[in-house]
Amino acid sequence: MPWGRMAAAMTVAVWYGLLWPVAAGLVLALLARRRGGSAGAWLWPALTYLYAGVMLQLALDARLPEHLNGEELVFVGRVVSLPETRGGVHYGEAGINQIARLEGRVSTPQGRWPGRHRLRVSYWNPDPPLRAGEWIRARLRPHVPRGTYNEAGFDAERYFLAEGIDARATVRAVEARWGGGGLPGWRQAISDRIAGHLATSPYGAAVIPALVVADRRGLPAPVWDLFRDTGTAHLLAISGLHLTLVSGMVWWLGRVLFGPLCQWLCGPLRRLPLALLAWPPAVAAAWGYAALAGFSLPTQRAALMISVLALAVCRRRPRPPLEILALALCVVLLRDPLAALSASLWLSFGAVLAILLIARTGGPWLWIGLPLMMAVISAVLFDSWHWTSPVANAVLVPLFSFLIVPLSLTGALLDWPALSLAAATGVEGAVALMTVLARFTPGTPPLLTGMAAAALLLAVALATLRAWPWPRRMLPLLMVPWLWPQSSAPPPGQLRMTVFDVGQGQAVALRTHEHLVLYDTGPAWPGGSAGSSVLEPWLRRQRLRPSITIVSHGDLDHAGGLRDLREPGLLLSGEPDRSAGAAPCQAGQSWILDGVTFRFLWPRDRAWQGNDASCVLWVEAGPHRVLLTGDITHQVEYRLLNQVAPVTVLVLSHHGSGTGTSRAWVSRLQPRWAVASAGYANRFGHPAPAVLERLEAAGVTVLRTDRAGMIEFQLGATDNAAPITRWRDDHGRPWHGPGGFW
Repeated sequence: MPWGRMAAAMTVAVWYGLLWPVAAGLVLALLARRRGGSAGAWLWPALTYLYAGVMLQLALDARLPEHLNGEELVFVGRVVSLPETRGGVHYGEAGINQIARLEGRVSTPQGRWPGRHRLRVSYWNPDPPLRAGEWIRARLRPHVPRGTYNEAGFDAERYFLAEGIDARATVRAVEARWGGGGLPGWRQAISDRIAGHLATSPYGAAVIPALVVADRRGLPAPVWDLFRDTGTAHLLAISGLHLTLVSGMVWWLGRVLFGPLCQWLCGPLRRLPLALLAWPPAVAAAWGYAALAGFSLPTQRAALMISVLALAVCRRRPRPPLEILALALCVVLLRDPLAALSASLWLSFGAVLAILLIARTGGPWLWIGLPLMMAVISAVLFDSWHWTSPVANAVLVPLFSFLIVPLSLTGALLDWPALSLAAATGVEGAVALMTVLARFTPGTPPLLTGMAAAALLLAVALATLRAWPWPRRMLPLLMVPWLWPQSSAPPPGQLRMTVFDVGQGQAVALRTHEHLVLYDTGPAWPGGSAGSSVLEPWLRRQRLRPSITIVSHGDLDHAGGLRDLREPGLLLSGEPDRSAGAAPCQAGQSWILDGVTFRFLWPRDRAWQGNDASCVLWVEAGPHRVLLTGDITHQVEYRLLNQVAPVTVLVLSHHGSGTGTSRAWVSRLQPRWAVASAGYANRFGHPAPAVLERLEAAGVTVLRTDRAGMIEFQLGATDNAAPITRWRDDHGRPWHGPGGFW
């Protein structure tokens, strides 16, 4: 069976959702049959491609319909995760927020959303809090599982689809509770017991529950950032690496202890080799660890992979290790084709593949190549890469594998606090090492793209081979894709304008030939901001740092991301008192960067506050003009009517609110395109219908980040055309809009 082709076919199907490869596979199978070859080599991949495509379509159809977005519904089901409690601000009031996953049925008028669904809910100020495993009846307000979509950063919609989450929701009230316990309750009890044993070790109490029961609720953001920045975040995710190592240790113990004991107790078992008798406890350990982690999708996939590997070995028919791995991947994808969208799947199989490739050579390459491979895989999956990542992995992978994880599991299952404290000591040492490495990191290297990561992994794999036909000094050539520029700069006199999709907020990048100007930095929220989740990944991918950062005014939806910008450059703001270290922007200030002119039109003095204090920026690149207006209102627009001329692109003030973009303003500017930076289905109703009608009547094309995702303009060429890239339309996947085969 062509296991590798079948796995590749299912992966392509769920990533692209195209139908024509099915027909192509059937044609190739027919041609192979007529020529006397094996039709199955193409027929089976075509059929599995169709199967994965159908499963993708069913998953897309199961998501919350848009006409139910924000409508209050009744839910009856169970809490299937460990609820996470956070502090935060909700509609301007501080409170406690509980995050949990529910699974059950939603009652809708006329059954408009039938079937069982999994929801990720937010419950503000719960009284009493939700408990893992309990059944509830609740009134909630669901929302379409939609996120922002940019060139770099986290793709929430892909994550929701891979995890089987059909909607996000806010719990309005819990009307009834009953039951509880079960596997989720057992896991929560173990986690609470571990935290009680490790009260004297803050880092141990945060990390060890994550290693034992996949409970990262107590993991502080700085600790998570430390793991991510040093390329060791994969150590906190219970997936293929953890289950493989645990099952491997149990296999070794089974071969040394369990196998001889079974042969002593049962004579017929003496005919079987000890290596074969060691596999049942190893597989049982893998599924037991998966149960501790709540049978999350990553652990299910990893345990299934190990089971397939064990079955292939126990059949006692020699098979190449890579063929067995391809079979395991195919079985996992047949069970859940959408697993191909999950980063944890490729982390699991990448770790096993690295072990198989490197272990064949043995020697020091096992300790050099494996940490380097894990660092590269972690860099791609967690969007972070540092020079010290291979060093951190070389030390921490063995430390976690052979000390911390075994001690943590044994201490938790046997309830031995001494073992848990020993594991916590290892965690404290690991955090101390990561702190030192992060402190002495010599700058941030370029972000790894998929092509660069594949080239680096190939270089490591080839370096481990004993028979290598070319000189090994040629291997550094595979680093070229990593060092190659990600995108070309616009020519002098031209401008590349990027309007990021940051939800209900605004962030714009203005790139000239050698400089970058940021206008606004997007919103912030408890535990994150657009600066860390969107801007910094994009800056690393483009290998740029801003020369100037302009914060139009101090509101959180425009200035929130500033706190997470590592190097903002020269900082200017319309409300400098609300942005530490900022100088005021003032009408009349101007500068020229690479032939592109920048000029402030507003504010004229410091008497203005709030939205009307916004920096209004005028940009000229060749025949094109751009106007960025912050959140100014009608009264500022009227004061600027005599200072502006027709523009190519107008960024609508206040996300398209009715407080701005007056009829006189539109008539004076005559924009060719207007951009509204707004969140999907936001509660403010931005952009306002009256503003959209006004622009449509004037013949203006309106582009919206909530519908188009990130938007990019190429401005400054001598012709009148301005190429536009709408990220959802031009780079979207099936889950970013209407997808699938029908």
